[in-house]
Amino acid sequence: MDKKLEKLGIYIHIPFCVKKCAYCDFYSICDLSQIDAYVKALIEQIKSYRSERKHYLVETIYIGGGTPSLLSGAQMCEIIRAVYKTFKVSDDAEITMEANPGTLDTEKLAGYHNAGINRLSIGLQSADNAELAMLSRIHTKEDFESSFYLARLEGFENINIDLMYALPGQTRETLFRTIEYVTSLEPEHISFYGLTVEPETPFGQNPELLQKIPDDETQNALYLDAIEKLEHCGFLQYEVSNFAKPGFECKHNLNFWHGKEYLGFGPAAHSIFKGVHFSYAKEFLNFIAFPTDKDTLYQEFEKLDDDALEKQYVMLGFRLKGGIDVKEYNKRFGKDFDEIYFERIKPFLDRNAPEADEPYIIKTKTGYRFSRKGFLLSNELLRKILDDEEE
Repeated sequence: MDKKLEKLGIYIHIPFCVKKCAYCDFYSICDLSQIDAYVKALIEQIKSYRSERKHYLVETIYIGGGTPSLLSGAQMCEIIRAVYKTFKVSDDAEITMEANPGTLDTEKLAGYHNAGINRLSIGLQSADNAELAMLSRIHTKEDFESSFYLARLEGFENINIDLMYALPGQTRETLFRTIEYVTSLEPEHISFYGLTVEPETPFGQNPELLQKIPDDETQNALYLDAIEKLEHCGFLQYEVSNFAKPGFECKHNLNFWHGKEYLGFGPAAHSIFKGVHFSYAKEFLNFIAFPTDKDTLYQEFEKLDDDALEKQYVMLGFRLKGGIDVKEYNKRFGKDFDEIYFERIKPFLDRNAPEADEPYIIKTKTGYRFSRKGFLLSNELLRKILDDEEE
């Protein structure tokens, strides 16, 4: 019976934070008194999709934020139970929850595990306490270490650790100390993101900090050296910013990068569902008041035509280490990938960067993928690959 069901991912946004990090542009609020009301509204919104139960099988649930670990185990259990009551959920579904080390304790972790969370994503960012203070994180390295070991004791066998590079004042030495520390703990997965400075954040409005951000050449060197270090420690790169022990790649994100459907719940959440991309406005009080009134909540609503879906598939596919499978693309879209894209790709296959020892794009047995140096310029390369206009 399940073979006939469409596969679906679920994203649930928990927008609460103790305080806003200086670099963060994600939607969050700091009024923790509203958590109970939010959980109630969130469950109401989830249950409004009850009619889809007979059409979809949920393979992954991802609970992000904000700081989901500000919720109690009982509140998290209510939310997950609502998903199970609303949808058919796979017996081996991956259920991920993001967590901040400054908000975890034994009682919460036991409650999350009992609620069905089987993958924990802990936001360390750096193992250097001075860097953490500069980022305005609410935890220290010691808080993180305690949280990590408590999670292991409570039975979490699939843990991701978030790290950041290109921080103001960061050097190769401080970054490598963080990587060596994290890999010594032997998590199953590491996410490794470069700092993006958004203009409206405190970071973006602090000229002194901006001057301390490593230049592009240094950032590129940090990225390439870190990849080599992570892979030497057994964490294989499978996407631009993600590394895993074999078999522990994040299924939820892989489904997204492969263009599968997903439903998002909560303010600021995005969805691609039944050929439509939509998102909910960043308006907390509206969400609390009208959690099932989609017309009131919508910020974006766009029906995706075949051309938009095809371009999204190419863009996301190139984020993956495996790149584009030409036969899969041809079958999915009824087009010839090489006929459309080869001339656009060819310059990056043939021409190395001036100082490079590999091209930006590599021809594989099944298609094409970015090299490590190609990943560094992925946004620029994709603009040229996806541009339909003649120059």
